[in-house]
Amino acid sequence: MCMKPPNFSWVLPGRLAGLALPRHPAHYQFLWEQGVRHLVSLTERRPPYSDSSKLTLHRLRIVDFCPPDPDQIDHFVQIVDQANARGEAVAVHCALGFGRTGTMLACYLVKERRLTAGDAIAEIRRLRPGSIETYEQEKAVFQFYQQTK
Repeated sequence: MCMKPPNFSWVLPGRLAGLALPRHPAHYQFLWEQGVRHLVSLTERRPPYSDSSKLTLHRLRIVDFCPPDPDQIDHFVQIVDQANARGEAVAVHCALGFGRTGTMLACYLVKERRLTAGDAIAEIRRLRPGSIETYEQEKAVFQFYQQTK
């Protein structure tokens, strides 16, 4: 059985998706059937049932409502680039799929689509309403944009 995880959506179809914390084995099955092979977990605790899933789990622990640090953003971008180069999709989650997840997704759009920080944030909020919840998270996207220029 497979079941769509809460707040799941593609940001780059077939390549990069965001979601809330997967809570059931059926959520992992859904991701697998969508072509997702890598799950990037931004929560402090390991996601439930992740041990029994076929997905490769990457853990980048970020405290809730906090921004990722520059090394975490760089590591995330690397994971997505390497997986996509092998034709594998990546899904990223935090607790609800808005703040930490949205921040990482916006940073990836800055890098991949060469968007400005403001445009990347606006695009993620269009695709995933409610994303990027704090000023600090917005600032992390702007700092990443400055770095990539």
